[in-house]
Amino acid sequence: MEDERFMRLYANSYSRIFRFILTLIPCRNDADEVMQETSLVLWRKFDEYQPDGNFTRWACGIARLEVLRLMERKKRFAALFDEQLLNQIASTRARCEELLEIRRDFLAQCKRQLPEKDLYLLQLIYESEHGAKTAASIMDQPLSTIYRHLDRIRNALFHCIERKMNAEETQ
Repeated sequence: MEDERFMRLYANSYSRIFRFILTLIPCRNDADEVMQETSLVLWRKFDEYQPDGNFTRWACGIARLEVLRLMERKKRFAALFDEQLLNQIASTRARCEELLEIRRDFLAQCKRQLPEKDLYLLQLIYESEHGAKTAASIMDQPLSTIYRHLDRIRNALFHCIERKMNAEETQ
């Protein structure tokens, strides 16, 4: 059961962990190597993970340590990064990831406030294989109308998210 739980958490976080590593290491091959090592460490240390914690944050912390290990092994990174700079980059990346997660949550809340017609258009374009031309055909609307409608929806979502972010900051 724990194996299954690990795999679910790992699969959901894999791309974010790898993107985090790529922000710290400029070479794709080295990033792949660090991701591989990170995956092994995550598997071995999964019993140390707190179930109510943020798996991605925990995994990125381990990935940061693996990046440092790689830097020690491959001295060529020494000229590019020092440990303090690497820690600053990792910290900034973590804050950005947290902010994106908050914005995603607010986006989901704001989408629930949209009329069904707007949600349907968003689903047609973003959650299926259809583009704007196909959506225009399905909805029997001119393409220009679809683009204007999308623009209004995006603006409404943007302003809704901004209001929620501002309200969050004032609390």
